[in-house]
Amino acid sequence: MSLYLLTFLMLAAGTFFTWFKPLQENRVYYPCWAVMTLCLCFRFGQGTDYVTYHALYETIPLAVDLSKGYIFGFHPEIGWRIVSAAFKVFGAPFWVFTMALGFGEMLLLHRYLSKYCKKKTMGLFMLYPVLFVTYMVSGLRQGLAICVFLGVALPFYMERKWVRYVLAALVAASFHKVGYVWLILPVVSYIPARAMAGLAGLSVAGGAVLQVKAVKYLIVNLMGTYHMWELLFHGDRSFFAIGERMVSFLVLCFLYFYSEKKHGRTEKSTELLFNAYTCGFCFYMLLCVSSYYASRYCVVFKVLEGALVLALLKEEEWVSKLAAVFFVCLTLLMGYKNLNAMIQEAVWYDASTVNLWNFPYISVFHQEKIFDYMSYDKRLKEMYDYHIEDQKLWMIEK
Repeated sequence: MSLYLLTFLMLAAGTFFTWFKPLQENRVYYPCWAVMTLCLCFRFGQGTDYVTYHALYETIPLAVDLSKGYIFGFHPEIGWRIVSAAFKVFGAPFWVFTMALGFGEMLLLHRYLSKYCKKKTMGLFMLYPVLFVTYMVSGLRQGLAICVFLGVALPFYMERKWVRYVLAALVAASFHKVGYVWLILPVVSYIPARAMAGLAGLSVAGGAVLQVKAVKYLIVNLMGTYHMWELLFHGDRSFFAIGERMVSFLVLCFLYFYSEKKHGRTEKSTELLFNAYTCGFCFYMLLCVSSYYASRYCVVFKVLEGALVLALLKEEEWVSKLAAVFFVCLTLLMGYKNLNAMIQEAVWYDASTVNLWNFPYISVFHQEKIFDYMSYDKRLKEMYDYHIEDQKLWMIEK
């Protein structure tokens, strides 16, 4: 059985067990966390963008060269370049870089779970499809940015230490520019939860209006940028993703306001999580005309879903039990979907013979096995040449 699937099923079993045996939480959580860490750190060639990032790592210069726009220059962002260069100074190969990166991300994830998830195993389980598989294994830059946000910036947000929060958010954004959307949270934190729910409704209406072709052309005529054109005309909608987010949001809304009505108040920390999560929902609905852009700008808030769900669940209430079953089933569905997507999008093997059950795990100790599935060196050279050409074009344009 695929190690990624086995790990996912282990997390599901751990979530089920700790729900009925809460005193065993730490005994279950730490082995699950350790297995995920080992799986992430010792992989080689795994993930849809692994080879791309390997090639990018090889092109990054060791020196800081401000004359060539090092700060705001060519892809990737400055934070990623500096961290990569720091490892290259010591001659570290890319697999050492990804190993250290993965361990650091898992430590940040542990800090987040320890602070905001009373059931850490369930929190880890809910993060597996949306964060671990999609970004920590594959989209390395955004995965690091999200982990920095969860482990460093989020505590400042919850404590309303805005100067520190903004600085931490900027550090996270230095690894992937999508992180700049986190700068909206200081404003969002002061909006009442009911007003945020109203804004969510307006965002759904706004997203529907943006499906109209005449409206698209009007916006492009007013703001005819490349990304706006790509968003409105070259994007593909994902009705599954839209439905999943709408149903999840409605369930969380019901839980939030049901809890508020029954208990007379909601903790401020829960309201802050709800506002941040709702902000991500608004982004997704407004950008749903393109699932690519929508998912990128939504996932940086959707990762808070587990903490919000666990903050709202009251184990003795039947409503909470039903909600827990719903989110566990949803996570199982998303895990199956995203693991399959990772396999289908990996172009380095014959999809007719490799599937979710027998997807190979190639470790850094047996790197030569990658050649059984792809011409790794050839692919690496192609991506290296592409990145070099991209950097040269940027310098010419500037």
